[in-house]
Amino acid sequence: MFRNLMHSLRLLGQGHLPAVPDRARPQPTPVTQEAIQIDLVHVNDLHGAVDPMLDGAVGGDSLVGGLSRLKTAVDRTRAENPQGTLLLNAGDLAEGSMIAYLTRGRSVAEAMKPFKFDAVALGNHDFAWGQAALSGMIGALGAPIVAANVVKTSDGTVMDGAAPYVMKQVQGVNVAVIGLDTPNIRHYVADEKLEGLDFKGGAETVARYLPEVRAKGADVVVVLSHMGFEEDRKLARDLPGIDVIVGGHSHTRLPEGHREGDTLIVQAGSLSKFMGRATLHVDPSTRRIIQSEARIVPVLVDELSPDPEVERILAPYMAEAEQVGSRPMGLATENLRHGHREAHKLNQIHADSLLKASGADLGICNSRTLRNNVPKGEVTFKDLYSALPFTEENCVVLRATGREVLAEIEDDLRDSATELAIPTGLRYEYDPSRPEGSRVVGCTLPDGSPLDMDREYTVVMNETMSKKKVFHDAPGRQVLGPVQPLFFEAFQQGSPWSDDADDRVRRLEPSPA
Repeated sequence: MFRNLMHSLRLLGQGHLPAVPDRARPQPTPVTQEAIQIDLVHVNDLHGAVDPMLDGAVGGDSLVGGLSRLKTAVDRTRAENPQGTLLLNAGDLAEGSMIAYLTRGRSVAEAMKPFKFDAVALGNHDFAWGQAALSGMIGALGAPIVAANVVKTSDGTVMDGAAPYVMKQVQGVNVAVIGLDTPNIRHYVADEKLEGLDFKGGAETVARYLPEVRAKGADVVVVLSHMGFEEDRKLARDLPGIDVIVGGHSHTRLPEGHREGDTLIVQAGSLSKFMGRATLHVDPSTRRIIQSEARIVPVLVDELSPDPEVERILAPYMAEAEQVGSRPMGLATENLRHGHREAHKLNQIHADSLLKASGADLGICNSRTLRNNVPKGEVTFKDLYSALPFTEENCVVLRATGREVLAEIEDDLRDSATELAIPTGLRYEYDPSRPEGSRVVGCTLPDGSPLDMDREYTVVMNETMSKKKVFHDAPGRQVLGPVQPLFFEAFQQGSPWSDDADDRVRRLEPSPA
């Protein structure tokens, strides 16, 4: 009983309250003029997005994002609280654009150096080109790298070039920032690129360092995490002593943050489209958070001028990329869309290109392999590269039963899943109102016959999907090479393209009551 009372008092003191009816809700401690304001300005999953892009859902008619506009947005926000702002980056810095690929990320890291990040966590994509390339990126970035759970197998110490955490004093308040990468990184990155490293669990790692940073005087503890929103929620439940989790990996937009118990979780989408800002109000006498709020700010090209220093650094790299990327690859009669939870046209072109190249019976592809739309008009090599930027992602053929294929489709239809299984040589219907694990209500082959649960098929997919649990020990596994050139070739051969996606994935809407 005493323990519960103390926990409730702590929630009240920090202004993070459990859900109760409004009339019974205790009022948070008021913010006085003497309160210390600390701003955590944060970005995540930039993926080398140096160019502005079209995303009508974010910017309407305005282009959004781009590294130089993001820098301007950061500078404006810093100027509002110059002594009380920390700038944090939750990982996946470079892989995802052609300009990054041409230099193995160094060009993007150099352009990020003027940001003067106070702490940077590592993401799975930061290991995509191997540890030597990552070391070059870290050197060019010139910012503290925090990677508490990335340890050397030789002696258990944190990987070279990184520290488990940093301690920052902000207007007299000691802030500790502990860094985490995704523990299941081998699902995304080949073992040879991770040689000599082990990736520990998030909770066990923070449990190790949390008492250490508190003993060193940390008033506020921030976890800079590249584990994804659902894992961050679990971490907050397991370890309620964390004040703020600045997240990445799942590309989640949290317009006002999310409170899990007494922990504020924030994340700002991806691809430099948003900048996040979490504001903490700290009592000057107790050094405890008395109130906090969060928001994400769209990076709108129409409202932000480009940062001249970032533009200067990028200019020679952009010129080189333009030479490589200007080659015509086809024609789009309208804007071609991609989706992570929808089977849009670009996703379908990608999936069908793997089936054609492999000769498999059917296929299911990871929707997150597509990362950008293709604009209307003449389509260049650079446009296609932006749409499918992962040169290290391979095409895999294996044998699996219809039941196993269905299990993977169902897994991707979970409420917390961030992807969708894009079928090829297959179609399915699902009802999102049904319980998880039983949402597919129909799964048929091109001739109209149902997918045979007991039959073994040859199935083509992205290598990342082939590492999912259901396919981990699948027989007949063959790696056929990168998926990117197959997508490029299929686009060229099928041009011109319109945004006329078929209904191979059909979402059933519940009947009106």
